[in-house]
Amino acid sequence: MYMDSYLAGVLFGDGTYNKGKNGAYYVWIDQHERNSKILDRVSEILQDNGHKIYRYRVPDNKLRVLTYSKKLFVEFQELRKNPVTHFEILNKKNKLKFVAGFFDAEGTHTDRIVIYNSHLKLLEAVQSFLKTIGIFPAIYKFGKISGLQLYKKEYVEKFKKNINAIKIASSGLKNVGGC
Repeated sequence: MYMDSYLAGVLFGDGTYNKGKNGAYYVWIDQHERNSKILDRVSEILQDNGHKIYRYRVPDNKLRVLTYSKKLFVEFQELRKNPVTHFEILNKKNKLKFVAGFFDAEGTHTDRIVIYNSHLKLLEAVQSFLKTIGIFPAIYKFGKISGLQLYKKEYVEKFKKNINAIKIASSGLKNVGGC
């Protein structure tokens, strides 16, 4: 798969794909308008990879970035089928980028950092990777959803230092390195 790793993380968390009745292949992501900087980064990545984008408002104070691309559609479909394999074959730099995108799509932060998702095996793969860089998250169940959670200040600080996520940069949380 050749998809940008940040884009893969965001799309796995919040992306959608569809093949229209007219045969067109659509890939899009919706975000609340307060997360418009995430869509700015997604738009830039898509355009840098030669995709024409369409950006517009949708209901519930959301914005959408959409592109027509069979190639991206197929890559996203493959990512959806086996996200763990996709993640595990990435090098360290691209794993950091994937985690940044995944956090931007599925994460929250207060005094702790949590990435929520229903794909437990992917959360476990991310957990294993984070341990290799000295971050030791726990995984909890929240109903049908699981959450990879960092609650120790030391781990939250390491995450902020290493993961170049928009939600960290735009929150006033300090990011001093990373991807």
